[in-house]
Amino acid sequence: MLPFAGYLHRHLEVIAPRAARISSATFAAGIVALICACFVVPQHTHEVLGVRRLHELLGRSAAGFLAIGMLFGCWCAWKGRNLFAPRLFWVWSSVTLLPLIGIFFSESLLVLTRLKLSWAIPIRTALRHSVFWHLGFWEWTGAVAVFVFLCAAVFLTPPRMSLSHVDSFNRDEGKGQ
Repeated sequence: MLPFAGYLHRHLEVIAPRAARISSATFAAGIVALICACFVVPQHTHEVLGVRRLHELLGRSAAGFLAIGMLFGCWCAWKGRNLFAPRLFWVWSSVTLLPLIGIFFSESLLVLTRLKLSWAIPIRTALRHSVFWHLGFWEWTGAVAVFVFLCAAVFLTPPRMSLSHVDSFNRDEGKGQ
């Protein structure tokens, strides 16, 4: 997966160099955190390297870094929607934003039910045994989203463009106005 970070940087730096750097750096950090999480056995009773739940910390860090990388990739695709296939922006946005919105609402409901508000108790009882309540569902959803994001990066991005091609495109676009 690490070569994808460089691949995204090379293709997106033509559109927005700073956002492409951030996207590729956070993708690389997320991939490294994901690899490190694979080597740590989940232990809740003993500390590993001074951290009680190191596996969960690394897994959530990986998810956060990958989500940030995907968001910056969406930003680059939005800025370059005239250069890239418009489908790329819509595919990236759907596989990035929909799971993030779902996770946000799920976590918001979880926080509300922990506050033990009287109106939140029916929500807790209704969703407690639902698939949307469990972290495993969101882990698999996130894994599919990252896979589709990276597949779209390979199959929907045009061959690498040079800056001269972008400049000529911008000049041609300005003539029509």
